[in-house]
Amino acid sequence: MTGIAWRGLLLASLATLPAGCGSSPPLHSYVLGDPTTAAGMRPDGGLEVVELMTVTVPDYLDTSDILLRTGPNQVTPSPTGRWGERLSVGMTRALAAKLSAVLPGRVIETSRMSDPDQRLQVAVDQLDVTTDGKCQMVASWLVTTRDGRIAAAGGRDSFHEAAESGADPAIAAALTRLVDQLAGRIQATIGQRPAPAGP
Repeated sequence: MTGIAWRGLLLASLATLPAGCGSSPPLHSYVLGDPTTAAGMRPDGGLEVVELMTVTVPDYLDTSDILLRTGPNQVTPSPTGRWGERLSVGMTRALAAKLSAVLPGRVIETSRMSDPDQRLQVAVDQLDVTTDGKCQMVASWLVTTRDGRIAAAGGRDSFHEAAESGADPAIAAALTRLVDQLAGRIQATIGQRPAPAGP
């Protein structure tokens, strides 16, 4: 085959490539939670320790994709953003940080423990984000003692937030507010306990 023929074949091949190759928008990563709120307090000072088990979410949601509801039976990943971690991990971390802030009389731990004073189980049963930024979450929770007995009445509730837009940063902020709402309901279940006075 001559050089001219090879060049013609190469041009024909390039012409079949999808338009816009190499011009995709940059993919940004997002995390849940308020950066000014952090868990990290270690068990000491006689405070009760609550082990927060990993928050469970529906299997199809436990990914790093930001999934948007685009139809009755369809979810579509955002083309411009993704979570910086699996959703179950991000929700657990954000919830632990918020609970640490609203329950100063207790230590919230997410690492596996053999003898915490209480264990907190949280399940996100439903989480939908529409393309226009409407967010809805249904979650349930249960508090047990270290030997598995129910320590406080659990609960199940639905939570709603409207993002300022359907953009990824606004959706991440709205889902953070949903987690904060959930923490407030769990706080009411566990009950506020003042931190012990210093020496």
